[in-house]
Amino acid sequence: MVNTPGPGEEQGLRADPLDGLPVDFAVFFTQENPGYLRYAQQRLRHREDAQDAVQSAGAVLYKNWRRALSSADLKAFAFKIVKDAVTDVLRERRRTERKRLRVIAQFRPDTGHGELDELAELDALDWAMEELAQASPVQADVVRLRQAGLSYPDIGRALGIAHTTARTYYSLGRRHLEYLLETADRLPEPAAGENEQGRPE
Repeated sequence: MVNTPGPGEEQGLRADPLDGLPVDFAVFFTQENPGYLRYAQQRLRHREDAQDAVQSAGAVLYKNWRRALSSADLKAFAFKIVKDAVTDVLRERRRTERKRLRVIAQFRPDTGHGELDELAELDALDWAMEELAQASPVQADVVRLRQAGLSYPDIGRALGIAHTTARTYYSLGRRHLEYLLETADRLPEPAAGENEQGRPE
């Protein structure tokens, strides 16, 4: 798990990330940084979040630089730290989203979406929503907005579609999510030493 730098360290890193750092570390991180940013931005979708994750990873790598140099594969060691930093951001997002959904369920009981709110407590729904967003972005937007308590006319105005289309997309999106969750239940667990896609770590 990534240990984020303290306030003073983070401020210094943001001000001039490579100032005063060992030359070999500065050269390595400067060379690899563009690739790290592309990877982080692809997963996090927001450049600011990607920059924060990579800077956090840089601070951790610097603290463990001696271990990194003595590791069997310096690039693999460093990239694992970057992946952990990105995962930390994603997990924090999910925790925040679950809290938001609980607040919605508590203070807006008239939304009539108790079933989906309960599903949102499952980690599997995070994955399913990401899959839905890639396959059908508008359906995913409709589901998220409806889940937040917006009416179909409000969703239609927000997304520039008819309210009847919003209702249809919500129904399709719900069915798509249910299918993805059922599929996820049937997927075999990754073997030891493999990631979630079944590829070696």
